[in-house]
Amino acid sequence: MKKPLMISLVLILIDQIAKILITRYSIGVEFILLPNILLFRPVQNTNLTWLASLFDYKMSVFSMVIIQICAFLFTIVIYRYFSSLWMERKGLLKIMLVCYIAGISCSFIDVVFWGGSWDFIRLFDWFTFDFKDVYFNVGFIPVLFYGILYHFKVYVKMSKKEREETGFLKWIQRGMPSS
Repeated sequence: MKKPLMISLVLILIDQIAKILITRYSIGVEFILLPNILLFRPVQNTNLTWLASLFDYKMSVFSMVIIQICAFLFTIVIYRYFSSLWMERKGLLKIMLVCYIAGISCSFIDVVFWGGSWDFIRLFDWFTFDFKDVYFNVGFIPVLFYGILYHFKVYVKMSKKEREETGFLKWIQRGMPSS
């Protein structure tokens, strides 16, 4: 567990150092990274979430911190549950864990210390994001692959009773054992 946390810490540092440099030297600066695809354009998202920005809703810092704590706990629980199901492909789950811990931690730092996220990479003319957003998306991909592989290699071969015994609620009733 130490190695994933260290990697998460490195990712957090990359995100925060980029934001420190941007706020110090690049506010108001704009340049093309990939013509017609990516643009460097720093903006601060003070609505605190992508969804809140979409609806121009101002979320409170307290609400966002509660959401982040819940997301962190949910990530740990899902990691433990999936790990208890199938030992194979556990590396995919570790990638998810590293990326989600880094993303949630960066989000917490953004909300508490920056007053919102400093997003700086503009994709087409759709939206602007930062490394934290990349971490979340990268973290989702291995979970998707893990779920698909688990379904086709393990779940479809189980009896109905085995499926019931490996269910999430049964796992919680057994005290959430790890593998």
